[in-house]
Amino acid sequence: MSKPIATIKDVAREAGVSISTVSSVVNGNKPVSEDRARRVREAIAKLEFQPNHMARSLHAKRTRTLAYLTPDITNVAIVRTFKAVEAVAHARGYAVFLLDTDGSVEMTREALDRIIGLRMDGAFLPLSWVMGHPEIGLSRLAERGISMVGVSGSYDIADIDCFLHDEDGGGRQIGDYLHRLGHRQVLFVGPTPSRSAERRWSGVRAAYADNEPGSEAGLELVSTGGYSAAAAYDAVQAALAARSRFTAMVAFNDAVATGALAALSDNGLRVPDDVSFVSFGSGHRDFARPQITSVTFDEERIAQLAANRLIDRIEGVAQDAEGTGHIYLPLALTIRQSTRRLA
Repeated sequence: MSKPIATIKDVAREAGVSISTVSSVVNGNKPVSEDRARRVREAIAKLEFQPNHMARSLHAKRTRTLAYLTPDITNVAIVRTFKAVEAVAHARGYAVFLLDTDGSVEMTREALDRIIGLRMDGAFLPLSWVMGHPEIGLSRLAERGISMVGVSGSYDIADIDCFLHDEDGGGRQIGDYLHRLGHRQVLFVGPTPSRSAERRWSGVRAAYADNEPGSEAGLELVSTGGYSAAAAYDAVQAALAARSRFTAMVAFNDAVATGALAALSDNGLRVPDDVSFVSFGSGHRDFARPQITSVTFDEERIAQLAANRLIDRIEGVAQDAEGTGHIYLPLALTIRQSTRRLA
């Protein structure tokens, strides 16, 4: 036989106080004498009372819940950002629910329906092309007073705060570095079409053009046609079969780096003796051998900024009159053993 669930009336009866006194102790919104507060706390512990958060939410017109939408639940960088967002939200009394949209318009629309149906207070949106698609009805959130911020991606969204990485700047750092090492034939391996890949590739090309006009002609984009390690492996295999000439390779992200490194190894090419290798992301930075030179993202910083801004807007600390902004955070190049200077 299951144990009956204690109610606020049971706590009041056990403590010998009124229901309003129990409510004041639980919510901390009105002063209560220390003796009464102690009796209420003892009664709560004895009866294992759990406040009805749904009822409290309906009364306060706030559920203290947030949604975090992601187009790819397997992406390590997105998971790290989510965990950092969750830590900030938890510290401020909010719960965050992860909703995987698989990058599709239909699933994104369903996720927005769920946010509205559950009366969530706010949402973290992925900065991908899907969010600009008219069929998802993004404006429905604003119409219902649901606050939004954008994180993780390259497509900024008008009229909401967006926290992005300076991907062009990251590409420039890689281009400057490889140019200094003497590399003039470089393969950039990444998905197309992809706004992030375009910006990273554009940054690499711009650095070469600025350092030595015309040297960007030796750069080649190898399209993976997807974001997986398998797609990257096949793309690099095809480039090698076509006898593409290169002394350095740049991988779009950790998954692409995994496939590209495997393809190089399977063809007897050593890093960095035969090919210098650079990647966006930190997945291969520390434990690959050799350690991989990489441009890394500060997911914790961007999560702190985004989470605090969203909750500030929900709680009225950041007013709409202050306007919204698109904030670009710099990336950091970490030099490891996977790159070398050409003789």
